[in-house]
Amino acid sequence: MKTPLYISGMGKYLPDVMSAEQAVELGLYDPEDYNWYGWTGATVAGDLSAPDMAILAARQAIERAGRAPHDIDLHMHAGSWKQGPVGWSAHQYVLRHITDRDIPSYLVWQACNGVMSGMELAASYLMAVPERSEALLTGADNLGTPDFNRWSFGLQNGVLGDGATAVLLSKDEGFARLLAIKTVSTSDLEHLYRGDEPLVPTSVDNRTQIDFRERMSSVGEDAAVEWMVNRQGELRAETALATLAEAGIGPEDVTRVTHVFTAREAYLKMILDPIGIDPRKGLGDFGHGWGHLTVNDQILGVQHLMETGQVGPGDHVLMVGHGGGTTITIIVVRIEHCPAWAEYPQDRAHGSTDPVSSAREPQRVRVTADTVRSR
Repeated sequence: MKTPLYISGMGKYLPDVMSAEQAVELGLYDPEDYNWYGWTGATVAGDLSAPDMAILAARQAIERAGRAPHDIDLHMHAGSWKQGPVGWSAHQYVLRHITDRDIPSYLVWQACNGVMSGMELAASYLMAVPERSEALLTGADNLGTPDFNRWSFGLQNGVLGDGATAVLLSKDEGFARLLAIKTVSTSDLEHLYRGDEPLVPTSVDNRTQIDFRERMSSVGEDAAVEWMVNRQGELRAETALATLAEAGIGPEDVTRVTHVFTAREAYLKMILDPIGIDPRKGLGDFGHGWGHLTVNDQILGVQHLMETGQVGPGDHVLMVGHGGGTTITIIVVRIEHCPAWAEYPQDRAHGSTDPVSSAREPQRVRVTADTVRSR
């Protein structure tokens, strides 16, 4: 889908990091996985909830965009894991602490692709009615629950971290144009994450640790992973090429790519080689000290590229998202200008292909839930 929209603001919140070495010492992280995958740490939010982190990221995005909370016409919130009490509307909690307007707020669940796919829904909502102007998307997760071990959740990408991001879409202006976006599904793979688990009654008891490797073992773990990689790989490449064509460019015109964080070059090659894009245009091992941040990687990636001067006006960024083995979203954006929040040192070379050497740690502010709610 081609769009006339802009990205006017982005925000983020990352809590402190727990080192992978410490996780190994505590028996949380398998030493062999530690040596093989290359993750050096994971962000851990402790008792700061996912919705509270989303509020912090949203406030930053709105401020960076130069907008006011009452300008927002739609809110969408995404997370891949539990957001709070069962039956509670976490997205409405986020909205309540951002604006007092009675606008729609929706919860989007697409595993780790919630924010990316939500951007297509939000874009459609804005384009449907002329009077609608701004849409806010938030994404957040706190994986510190008794039924989940972020260091051993059973899938090939390894380690998960906590954090939040926010994106503000606008009809009027922004630092980047949202040229094209497309979401597709591989529903034939849903059973790989279900395994032999019953649908009714559910087996979730908040105590038994979930292991996706065990679920996939019902069809053979190696065979399941190979099937998922091949099926999604073919559709991801097809969708990426179609979305690039909709945006009026080809793979050779892509300056950089944001994607699921990884600590292994082979993972990048698997994603980008079929599209015809040099894996060096990806994020490298940026994020390997935080873990895969569920719904947030691609949004954090764009902010990183902007803040470190690795993209600038006229550059095209391809955003590649997928989640739960069943959903893929491709987004093409063109940078229009460098916003004030992304001003970088003048001696840093524009267009660098080394995301690690120019990586800059995000500012970490220690906050509590009470701090968030009091504002």
